[in-house]
Amino acid sequence: MNRLRVFLSGRAGPILVIVLAAALGASLATNLSGRDAAYATDQKTVTQQQRAALYELQNAFTSLVDEVLPSVVSIESKWANGSRAVPPEFDEFFKDFPFPFPFPQPNKPNAPDQQPALTSYGSGVIVRSDGYILTNDHVVGGADKVTVKLKDGRELQGVVSRDPRSDLALVKIDARNLPAAKLGDSSKVKAGSWAIAIGSPFELDQTVTVGVVSAIGRQGVASDGDETRFYPNLIQTDASINPGNSGGPLINIDGEVIGINTLIRASFDRGNIGIGFAIPVNTAKFVLDQLIEHGKVTRGYLGIKPTDVTPKSAERYGTKEGSLVQSVEVGSPADKAGVQVEDVIVEFDGKKIANEIELRDAIAATPPAKKVSMVVVRDRVRKTLEVTLTEAPALQAAESPKESSTKLGFSVANITPQMAEKYKLEEGTEGVVVTKAAPGSTATRAGIQVGQVIFHVNGKPVQTVEEFDAGTKDLKSGDTLSLRARTKERTMLIEFTID
Repeated sequence: MNRLRVFLSGRAGPILVIVLAAALGASLATNLSGRDAAYATDQKTVTQQQRAALYELQNAFTSLVDEVLPSVVSIESKWANGSRAVPPEFDEFFKDFPFPFPFPQPNKPNAPDQQPALTSYGSGVIVRSDGYILTNDHVVGGADKVTVKLKDGRELQGVVSRDPRSDLALVKIDARNLPAAKLGDSSKVKAGSWAIAIGSPFELDQTVTVGVVSAIGRQGVASDGDETRFYPNLIQTDASINPGNSGGPLINIDGEVIGINTLIRASFDRGNIGIGFAIPVNTAKFVLDQLIEHGKVTRGYLGIKPTDVTPKSAERYGTKEGSLVQSVEVGSPADKAGVQVEDVIVEFDGKKIANEIELRDAIAATPPAKKVSMVVVRDRVRKTLEVTLTEAPALQAAESPKESSTKLGFSVANITPQMAEKYKLEEGTEGVVVTKAAPGSTATRAGIQVGQVIFHVNGKPVQTVEEFDAGTKDLKSGDTLSLRARTKERTMLIEFTID
């Protein structure tokens, strides 16, 4: 021990320390170098694994697209003599919520006195191998000539069967052994699910875009004046949809059609902004079967305006689920069965009803003249009603709001979903909405304005045009009309002497 102490404390000590340090450094460097190599190897392995996962995802997309593409077609529609491809009620709608295809543009006439033809382009999806193709009604409705272009290059003429109410149509071509797409179940679609849109935007055939389902149960309205088309149930997606995609399929990662691309939310002429809409495939399947079997779609009709039960209204009515009745049409099946405003329909024909969409679908699927049981919650008490449905009237009669005359200097209409959308009325607004006000009339000078909601006439509450007409029919010149009205800003009393 003593010798060791002397040796370490003598002149040889520093040399030994340096040697040991060098040896330790060399060992450490060797170890670090080995670790760097191992780390690089590990990183390479991780990168390869990540790329393999990406390749697997990519292959999944390409394989399902390869499977579906042969089922997607391009459609060219022509209207002779200057007729329009879409009805005029869509003009106003196109300003903020246009269909994903441009208005048909007139071709140059061959002679000065010849009316220009109109041509538009859209998409479709083969749903049966014997030549049935599903598309939008606004793509082919009323066209004089419809040409279908298949993926293999064949171009065939089609015969159209229409259902304007749903904005769906069926095109039949003379062909066999066609690759039909698989139709999925849109009731299982959830927000966040993958969504793939296929079609012919801007005449670019077989275009594929990928996104997700952004939301379900969206509503849309096409409106110009009194003529409207209401979309009660739409799938929203951010998969890019542009002019020409209308009628093409929206598919899931199983290659199943979950919707028919129909609308986009656009900003002026900038095209897609990531908000597109598709009609659920379950609606399309119902329409498809009816058109093939009967050549038209027949729906049941109840005669109410339904809406969802909100958390606030659930507390008021004593039920969290169901469809709240906002209005009942006089003389309708619902009226005859004793349905009342503020009833909450919770069961229909043995099926539980959770919301407005479920009720609408159940009513539409019920054959006219069928008698069904319906359970409503009224004043927090369940009550069973028997109702016999009739056939839904034509689109314009069903969706166009009934309007009063202008003999008082103004007109009012029922608050339908279309009117609520047009005049930006809050959900659940009760009364009738002012749709016209004659400039310079006594009513206008007294404060009547378009968009106001009138809910009392001469001391009596009103919720429909019929009730408004009943409250004013006996009034004559010199009589006083007393109205209670509201806007978003205020509730007011309006009184004036009738001219």
